[in-house]
Amino acid sequence: MPAKDRLLALIEPLVKQENLLLWDLSVQSGGGRKVVQILIDLPDHETITMDKITDFTQLVNEALDEADPDPMPGAYMLDIASPGADRPLKEPWHYAWSKEADEPIKLALFAARDGQKQFEGKILNQDDQGLDLETGKGQEHFSYDEIAKAILNTQF
Repeated sequence: MPAKDRLLALIEPLVKQENLLLWDLSVQSGGGRKVVQILIDLPDHETITMDKITDFTQLVNEALDEADPDPMPGAYMLDIASPGADRPLKEPWHYAWSKEADEPIKLALFAARDGQKQFEGKILNQDDQGLDLETGKGQEHFSYDEIAKAILNTQF
């Protein structure tokens, strides 16, 4: 079982117990070092506090210390944070969350469409295959396969 799956099996019950939203979990390696990044938030578009992140970090640390077998053998850095105002949109449910919040997004395509690779606007429709975005030039449809990167574009 991959490390990410082992970590999810350990962390998902804690997320549920604490009534949190697991936005993303990634395991990255680089420069001889592993980083486990866990992005959490509160459900229903509420903003998570640093106290809540600190409390959750303590729970995760304890669970990792007590887990047998160790889901992440070897040295690694644990980074638990909020996804932030410019949170990455990677999964179809992330786009649904953005649509529910009526928040604009920015996306970049792998290949240009009519000479343009970057678009921004609000999601009009969204499903498991893609989304319709209201841009400055009208409505555009994008499949998830053509999106290289997307983030929430919160306006303050």
